[in-house]
Amino acid sequence: MSKKKVKVLIVEDGRREQYIWCKKLAGKVVVVSAFSITEAEEQFVANPDIVAIVMDACVPGDQPTTPSLVRKFRSTFAGPMIAVSGRSDYQQQLLEAGCDYQSSKKDLPEKLLEVLGLFR
Repeated sequence: MSKKKVKVLIVEDGRREQYIWCKKLAGKVVVVSAFSITEAEEQFVANPDIVAIVMDACVPGDQPTTPSLVRKFRSTFAGPMIAVSGRSDYQQQLLEAGCDYQSSKKDLPEKLLEVLGLFR
C-alpha cells in the first residue's frame, strides 16, 4: 500500500471547526482548508489530486450559499462529497445539489474516514 496520504478539501468558514477537524484527521489525510467560496474554487483548481470534498452549507453566513458550488464541482469531480451542516434541511439541499453523504459537524472526522475506507 502506498504511503502517500489522500488529500481532502474542506470548505467551512468556521475556523474552530477546521482546527478541530484538522487535529482529528492529522496523520490520516492531508486537509486542504477553504474558508470562503472563492478560496474553495482556488484550492479545487490548485489541488487536482483531491479525493474527497467536505462542504458546509453556509459559507459564510446562516443561509445556504454553497449548493451552486457543489453543482460546479460535481461537473468535473467524481469523488465523494460530504454535506456538513448543523441543520438537516441544509444538508438535504447539498445532497440534492450533488453531495453523496451527509454528516453533522461533530461526526465529520469519523464519517470522512468511513467514506474513504480509512478506519482501522
